[in-house]
Amino acid sequence: MNKQLSKKQRINYFVINLISFASIFLILGLIVFQLVQTSIYQSVDHDLKRLSEDEKFLQHQLIQGEQLQEMPVQPDKFNTPPPNNFQQQVILWSKEGKILNEAELGSRFYDFQNLKLSTENLHKISSVQTKDSNDRSLQFRSITLPVKNQQEVVYLQLLVNTDPIKGTVDQFKQILIICMIIFGLLSIALSYFLSKWFMKPILTSWKKQQEFVENASHELRTPLTIIQAKLEKLFTKPNHTILEESETIALSLEEVQRLSQLTSDLLLLARSDSDALTLEKEPVRINRFLNTVLLPYQELAAAEEKEFIIELGQEQQVFFDKKRIHQLLIILLDNALKYTNPDEKIIVCSSVKNNEWLIKIRDTGSGIPDEKKSAVFERFYRGEQSRNRKTGGYGIGLAIAKWIVDEHQGKIELTDNLPKGTIVLVRFPIK
Repeated sequence: MNKQLSKKQRINYFVINLISFASIFLILGLIVFQLVQTSIYQSVDHDLKRLSEDEKFLQHQLIQGEQLQEMPVQPDKFNTPPPNNFQQQVILWSKEGKILNEAELGSRFYDFQNLKLSTENLHKISSVQTKDSNDRSLQFRSITLPVKNQQEVVYLQLLVNTDPIKGTVDQFKQILIICMIIFGLLSIALSYFLSKWFMKPILTSWKKQQEFVENASHELRTPLTIIQAKLEKLFTKPNHTILEESETIALSLEEVQRLSQLTSDLLLLARSDSDALTLEKEPVRINRFLNTVLLPYQELAAAEEKEFIIELGQEQQVFFDKKRIHQLLIILLDNALKYTNPDEKIIVCSSVKNNEWLIKIRDTGSGIPDEKKSAVFERFYRGEQSRNRKTGGYGIGLAIAKWIVDEHQGKIELTDNLPKGTIVLVRFPIK
């Protein structure tokens, strides 16, 4: 992946993450603010609703208003404390929109002298804003009720001052905005980090894909080059018989077989990456199955003057994919034979312990250095850096083996077989 494309993709991730975080914080902030504001005003509205439905309270206010109307209004009375609660006020209105209980309101009458009567939302709680004598804004929650059987009083308005509540809401709003700004800055930093973090697996995958293509091209090119050279050689000798060129034909066929095996392995790896392969598990008698796979290798080892020992535990029935486990054992046994010299030993053990099927393959061959044990399961990896074709491998067998074990939810481990050699331990859970 070139740098320009990588940078563009990273910017896209950054923008997407930033928009996502910003949207989440904005929606969350609006929801929290709305809930807090609603819950704060809810208690005020509840009190207003309760007072508006209290007939005794309303009747008392009307009677008190009528009594105060009959008394002469004296200027010094406005300096006395009003009988009403400071937060709760009652205003009696005439049909013309005049306040009738000035004496009851006392000095607070000047706070309502600019208030206008509104009869549009009777019996409904609403917000009211007015200005006092000092031109300061006052906030109220109000409900207006019609009055029956009264000569002068036509409407009764209940008001509750909400200036302290509004101050609290405004303060909370400021704190919420500051928090959203801080979290917004954090989201920018987090979006930048996540965009960089998201790009790592993509770049790693791209790098592995490039290495895979390069290695596959190298491995495919080698047998194709040999086949091409052998066929071109045949054209230089058109009069030769098949018997005379049997060695050239045999080498070409050998490379064709190797090429066919390589393409099959590459196709298997490609399908495994795309999850296009599924296991076909069935109940299998493991000792009978292992004997079928191991006995031919025992004969092959004897022909190469190598000791091949089979140690099988008690017969058990296990569910697994016979084809894939057979392929796994062939890969492991081929490697054991490949890196074991004549007069050396290979031991294959099978047992069932603690709900696990254990397969252990020990050899006394050349062994694997500790720093290379984790790398041998990578595709096209070879312990021999010269890529010596003498062993006949392409470095993808153990990658396939690892995939087969993983698909069976198992584990494969490599350890040293002292004094020399390698131990391959495969564990399969038994469900």
